[in-house]
Amino acid sequence: MRIREPGKVNEHLHFLGATDNCLYLLQGKETMIIGGGMSWVAPSLERQFSAIDLEPDKLKYVVISHSHFDHCGAVPYLKRKFPHAQIIASTYSAKVFSKEKAIDFIASTNKAMIDRLGLQHEFEKLNLKFDGIEVDRIVSEGDTIDLGNGIEVHFMEVPGHTQCSIAVYVPKLKALFPADAVPPPPDDAESVFFPGPQYDYGLYKESLERLARCDVKICAFEHYGVVTGAEAKNTLQAGLSQTEKFKNLIIELYRQTNNFEETVQKAAAETVDKSQFNFMDKEVQLTVLNTVIRKILNYAGLTDRSSA
Repeated sequence: MRIREPGKVNEHLHFLGATDNCLYLLQGKETMIIGGGMSWVAPSLERQFSAIDLEPDKLKYVVISHSHFDHCGAVPYLKRKFPHAQIIASTYSAKVFSKEKAIDFIASTNKAMIDRLGLQHEFEKLNLKFDGIEVDRIVSEGDTIDLGNGIEVHFMEVPGHTQCSIAVYVPKLKALFPADAVPPPPDDAESVFFPGPQYDYGLYKESLERLARCDVKICAFEHYGVVTGAEAKNTLQAGLSQTEKFKNLIIELYRQTNNFEETVQKAAAETVDKSQFNFMDKEVQLTVLNTVIRKILNYAGLTDRSSA
């Protein structure tokens, strides 16, 4: 089953945010937010926190899966709302957040979406300015956090989409939070979510293969919601198949054109033009596609690695 709208998933898990920018509230005796979202979802978060009747003192952790602008933009707002909560991320994410250029880019892309949606009043009222992130706790492969009531959170390093990507697995719930280490399933056959190896295609595929071996009954994405039941496991296998298919498509297009720019243009017609990433403008999507194609061609030995 697919859950596309925010709401209660089970007694321990709530889907927060919006369909295309998802965060999750994981509850044991203590509470954790998984996903850093974008600042434009904050008004929805305000309503959702009230509906859940969240006890602020129990919110102990906010987990950032990776340092991309659409996965950390709401973190400063969350830290101001829950100042006692620890911000958790990987070592490399913390390194990214120490760079002024990265902070400026994350701030500008989040503010652009605020302006696009006409949320200037909410921006001021809720103080949604992205003014940086200070990571309180670094996690790496094999680290765990016990939230109580049997809810133990396991962290996995899953590089490939980015160098800093981490996933979360909760054994009791058989719940996986892969962020963008797995391509989310589209709503219909006409929509396309192309795989996202923006750092390294080989590592991306290895991470996806590893995640596909997890015992999963809930797969909670940071874009386009949750997949549950038998379909959750199938979604991971489908992601592997989609990744291999997309790689082969790019290689075929490049061999046909022998030209990188033409390959990007042809691939865009198959992906960006059919994408449901409404929160990301076409120019940004094309920039991402450009990077992904370079990584695939580098992996296949079809371009000079120095050009990546």
